[in-house]
Amino acid sequence: MKKIFLLFLLIPILGISQKIKTKKDRVLIDEKEVAILDDKVRDQYILSDLSGTKKLTVEYKGMSEGQVIINQWLAVTSPEGKTTEIPYDVLITSFSPTKIILHLLSAKYNLFDVNGFNNEKIAEFFATNRESISDKSLQAKVVAQTEGKEKKEKIAKYRPIVKNDGTISFGGNAGTQIVGKAIGSPYTPFGANNVVNIIDLDGMNVATAKITGNANNEVIVKLFNETDFTYKAVHRYSGPTDTSFFTEVVGELVARDITLGRQAKAYQAALYAEKTKLAKERSHNIYNVRGYAIDGKGVKYDGIITAQFEMLDINQTGNTEVVDAIDKYGKSVTVKYKNEKGNERSITLSAKDQVKFFVKNDDGSETGFEGMKVKGDAAKKISNAMSLGFNNAYFYRTIYAEKGNVLLVDPVEAERFVLRIKGNETGQMIDNRNNKGLSNELAEYVASCASLSKEIRDGAFDLKIEDNLINIVKEYSACK
Repeated sequence: MKKIFLLFLLIPILGISQKIKTKKDRVLIDEKEVAILDDKVRDQYILSDLSGTKKLTVEYKGMSEGQVIINQWLAVTSPEGKTTEIPYDVLITSFSPTKIILHLLSAKYNLFDVNGFNNEKIAEFFATNRESISDKSLQAKVVAQTEGKEKKEKIAKYRPIVKNDGTISFGGNAGTQIVGKAIGSPYTPFGANNVVNIIDLDGMNVATAKITGNANNEVIVKLFNETDFTYKAVHRYSGPTDTSFFTEVVGELVARDITLGRQAKAYQAALYAEKTKLAKERSHNIYNVRGYAIDGKGVKYDGIITAQFEMLDINQTGNTEVVDAIDKYGKSVTVKYKNEKGNERSITLSAKDQVKFFVKNDDGSETGFEGMKVKGDAAKKISNAMSLGFNNAYFYRTIYAEKGNVLLVDPVEAERFVLRIKGNETGQMIDNRNNKGLSNELAEYVASCASLSKEIRDGAFDLKIEDNLINIVKEYSACK
């Protein structure tokens, strides 16, 4: 079995090792004549078997737009006149297009081999439906011509030019609108490490053009907005004073609507603003929502509510925890309102001052929040623990209230509840600690209702279930 496996491994190697070459009008595979070749007409190859019967006519086709090669393909025609098109795939390293084409027809399509033409494979080859590469290439050329026209028009509009000192300006040789500076690296042969940096008026590196040094004179340009593009340069880079190359790079930027000046900074500001907008929408924070607040003295402020419960995750890292500053999130609410004279005012109220606020929902209902200190919450905002300004008073969203007794929840952490009973300014935290420890604390907190307190202490309630906590509020309200 192992010998058979090794034999199959050798089959492709033997196939690949077959060497195709031409000698006068003959095609040879491994020194054996297999076909007659007529290549007197440029880019046309007529293949016949050794008896002189025509088998294939192959024509090389190519389409370009300026310096850009859009496509290359082969049009293969049978003696009966049926034509099909195949990609010009270069499967071997060779400077001879004849060898490349012969190898492609033999190795990929198996139209002939060391035994001559394979009539069955030829019939299958022409029976296969293929897309028209010429039509597709023509469409691509039309698009390229349109894009090329638009590119020329944009460059003509700005007429960028780079002066000897690297200054980039618009308006041609007499232009005075300075928009940036081009800085080129020292020249090294073959393009290795040759780069050009395009700097705008804010000192931002708008583009870095890296010269590849390949035969197509391609330049890879990386942009400030984390995108890149490649183009084929007309000029070859010759050093840090090469104003022709610099001007061409700037032209490629202008053609892509990158006009330097202070555009990059404005783009980044707009991008940051959009990221901030999306981060606000994803957050649990409240921004500019209709509602009202009531301070500890009972004064009501009716207007527009803003309350931030968590840090914005602008870059979508998944982390909104404050670790390097005093955490003030969830500790205050701001209301924009109008005073008795109709003048707009703003006031910021603190959770530690027994403030309540309400936001008005689209369906006409209200969602309430209540500020309070909480027992058992020392670790909630651990970054504040060493701060002189530390207090554990936060705003919590109301879930259920009855007779002044209320169940609330953290606006961000949905599994962190607070129960506050009437007459007590401090709430009892019910977090993700085990039920036993929480039951003892909560039982002590509602000790004024002895029967309920005993049931809680005995474990009658799973304190991780919201409905159980609502029932505790109801039973306490009934008890008192």
